[in-house]
Amino acid sequence: MSFRQLRQLLGGQRGVALPMAMLALVLLSALIIAFSMLASSEPVIANNQLQVAQARAVAESGVERAIWALNNPTDPNGIPTPLVTPAAPYDGTTTTAVMKDGVQVGVFTVSVINGALPNERVIVATGWVPSDTAANKVKQKIQVSALKFLLSAFPPPGALTVQGEISMGGSTYIDSRSTTTETDPSCQNKSGTYSLGATTVGGGVSIGAVRVYGAGDDAYYHIGDVNSNDVKQNVSDPLLFDPYTLKDADLDQLKKLAQANGTYYQGTKTFDATNRLNNGVVFIDTVTGNNIPPGVTDSTGFASVDIHGGAPSSPDGIFHGLLIVNGSLSISGDFQMYGLVYTTNDFTYTGTGTGQIVGAVVSRNILDTSSTSIDTNTGGNASIIYNCSYARTGGGQSNPGFLPEKGTYKEISG
Repeated sequence: MSFRQLRQLLGGQRGVALPMAMLALVLLSALIIAFSMLASSEPVIANNQLQVAQARAVAESGVERAIWALNNPTDPNGIPTPLVTPAAPYDGTTTTAVMKDGVQVGVFTVSVINGALPNERVIVATGWVPSDTAANKVKQKIQVSALKFLLSAFPPPGALTVQGEISMGGSTYIDSRSTTTETDPSCQNKSGTYSLGATTVGGGVSIGAVRVYGAGDDAYYHIGDVNSNDVKQNVSDPLLFDPYTLKDADLDQLKKLAQANGTYYQGTKTFDATNRLNNGVVFIDTVTGNNIPPGVTDSTGFASVDIHGGAPSSPDGIFHGLLIVNGSLSISGDFQMYGLVYTTNDFTYTGTGTGQIVGAVVSRNILDTSSTSIDTNTGGNASIIYNCSYARTGGGQSNPGFLPEKGTYKEISG
């Protein structure tokens, strides 16, 4: 065979059209069949996804209803505090319809029980679309924990509460006598100071409180007159401070609120006339942003905060809020505040002029390196006046009530 004949044989195109046409027809047929199947199943899938989303939204309506009820305990449809036995419709057996434009979208049931913490509630809500009795119903079940600021339910036992020692001098003035006029019984009969360790009183210190009779941990130690120098010290059991100690969940919730308020800081911070302190929940965290573990032996990384006169940014010159320090706090000068101070470690206060804290101060003293010091400068006049309402609500600026706890939202089976 010549080279020319071989080339013509290999290069011939005759007879290719029919196989190519058949191959294309097979491919097109397969695609048409696939698209036909998708066209019939996609509406079903889309409708299922819609109903699942609707059922989830209906269940979330149950969560919102429960949180509203928790924050309105005196309302006829609210959830009372303390929660003992959930009542209908918060017992998980009562269905509530969710309507839109007069048409029922679905129904939910919701149950509320106490959580692991005294200020925590666990909410379980189940949503059905179109109803719990429909033949083709879709169901979604979710669980959320709700947390309330601890000290709004458990106001501190004294104007100054310290899980450690207290040293007071100068012209310190601490008074809780006004708590007798509070309408809330939980806010009555508070001590001036309440400490785990000894309280050293010197100079011209004046401490006023309500005289309470009792024995052991219920007794108040009085120096001088009934309405002055009322000190409760050497509290026998550290567990008595537990109701007034913010847990990690509480601190994380407050961090979240401060971040939303633009008042979250870390490490070393100074507030004065050139760096103002805005109202609301102010949280100064550790350097790492991690909470301080129990039994810590090194204060490296603790928040370290200094506040001086002229720090409040409020037009009235008074800071209104919750001041939470994951470490130590030092206040000096003519600083005025309505609200609550909470420190996980030391608290030092040397006041001048008209400076005062109206509300309450709590010092956890987690690393006992020194006693909480109030006005050791004899020229000062530190003043703490107990106001239960301000302690609960941050001077009327912040009262978050029950809020969903970060990281607890989850869909559950069943």
